[in-house]
Amino acid sequence: MKSSNYDNKIVWVIFITLLLLVSGCSHSAPNIYVRKGYEQSTAGKVAVFPFYNDTKFAEASRVVTETFVASLVKQGKFRVEFSGDIKKFLVMERIIVRTGVDLDTIKLMGKRLGVDAVIIGRVNEFVGLKVKKRDVIPVVSISSRMVDTRTGKILWMAEHKRNGDDYIKVLDFGKIRSVGVLTKKVADEMIETMP
Repeated sequence: MKSSNYDNKIVWVIFITLLLLVSGCSHSAPNIYVRKGYEQSTAGKVAVFPFYNDTKFAEASRVVTETFVASLVKQGKFRVEFSGDIKKFLVMERIIVRTGVDLDTIKLMGKRLGVDAVIIGRVNEFVGLKVKKRDVIPVVSISSRMVDTRTGKILWMAEHKRNGDDYIKVLDFGKIRSVGVLTKKVADEMIETMP
């Protein structure tokens, strides 16, 4: 009888341990949309507009945009237009990008810069940049879409939100406390969903 209780306890301990391990390794994937019939070959060269900043941190747009571009270049899925050429285009055309870009601007950019698609994004949440507290958990939330410069149709769209604790494996291993590192992980995970 005692052996049976002991066996049950061992089974429960193993079950709870496995449950904790599996839940610690859970992975939240980005919410995505890919246009039916879209093939990567149709968007060989892309331009990335500065991401619109919906947060209280002025640097969030710059950090996220530069990180997103670096991840795009590293993954090699597309050729990426130089940000200096994009800024020059905006100045020459007297376009002010505050909350977004209209379809005419996207089509004009496609013709002038020879890009097949434009990536537009928004920083929805960005916590942990200039916080002096030691135990702050960084949070990054980004939404982005890729628009065809010829048709104006959305080819790909994603939204992703993560915090530094989302990457904990076991006993705090994997914990991220840098908003820069977290931004890179979020951008990489989003770009991996691009066809």
